[in-house]
Amino acid sequence: MKIKLSYILTLVAFCVAFTACKKNDYIIGGDLHDPHVNMTTYDFLKTKPLFDTLVVLIDKAGLKDEINGNNTFFAPTDYSIKALLARRTLIIQQKYQDENIKYTLDSLPVPELRDSLRSHLFTGKINREQLSLENKVFKSLSGEDFSILLKQVDSYTGLVTTRPQYLYLTKIRNGLDPNPIPDDYLDEDRDIIELVQTSGILTTNGVLHVLNNTHKFYW
Repeated sequence: MKIKLSYILTLVAFCVAFTACKKNDYIIGGDLHDPHVNMTTYDFLKTKPLFDTLVVLIDKAGLKDEINGNNTFFAPTDYSIKALLARRTLIIQQKYQDENIKYTLDSLPVPELRDSLRSHLFTGKINREQLSLENKVFKSLSGEDFSILLKQVDSYTGLVTTRPQYLYLTKIRNGLDPNPIPDDYLDEDRDIIELVQTSGILTTNGVLHVLNNTHKFYW
């Protein structure tokens, strides 16, 4: 499968920043030439080791049918889930002064898990063709507002004729951030902006995008 030069350069830049990624796993500057996969979103996730734990959580939350609906899923990777468990392990270890306590997948409350996964799900097919460089607001299946947009990168203008466009998912908190953001803007009001490391996988039921490995699962 061939990848456009701009996508290759984008991929190289991304892998420098996220060394855990394998060289050909992720594309953030655009789609594959043939983005179609002949399987459902859930089945596609099951074929990739990067989503082993995510699939376990989908099953735990009972959301397989929703993942396989006419939806767009911004999938967190297992790195994000591992980081969540590490954060919560540290909290309970400090609370009980016991370094042997571990927060595990079984510790995650199902209602909380279901809501978090639904915050990554959107009704219908949201692909790059429906997006622009301007904010477009979508409501997730959890009822929260998110902005999804493209951002053009100027880093490669001396090497390629078409500048890559990165896809971003932004969790809106108390309205979209003003531009520019004032110095006294409250941290709790700042939107949470997440880079998509793979965009536009077209499954037999919907669209799959993959969030970067440093995405803070549970927002």
